Amino acid sequence: MPVKISLTKRYQLPALHQLKSESFSDEMNLRVFGSCSRLHGHDYEIEVTVSGEVDTRTGLLISRDELDRIVLSHIIRPFSGSDLSHHFSHTTGEALTIEFHKLLSAKFSPPVFLSYLTVNETAKNSFTVGSDW
Repeated sequence: MPVKISLTKRYQLPALHQLKSESFSDEMNLRVFGSCSRLHGHDYEIEVTVSGEVDTRTGLLISRDELDRIVLSHIIRPFSGSDLSHHFSHTTGEALTIEFHKLLSAKFSPPVFLSYLTVNETAKNSFTVGSDW
């Protein structure tokens, strides 16, 4: 009977963002989003967890190089060093986690699937989306 297994890899994404709503005044944005209403940066840590069955020929769930290729080409390279506010309408940790999950979920093919994506925004703030929830 095949055993399901998961693999998690971590990636660094230095980027800028600004939390604001175009429908709010500057004063309201400051009240709702606090100091995050100003342009600032984070060294985001993106955790990508894939799951599935181990390939009996290789003993691997997925080649680490293939996983890196997918994450680097769809998340890290396109957004590294950029202002995420130019790419997404909302750049809260919650919104970025959902957007990054959408970008990656279709990039894996059975028997491997994206099961979780976590964005660690700061040492205190972490956001996770799960495909199997």
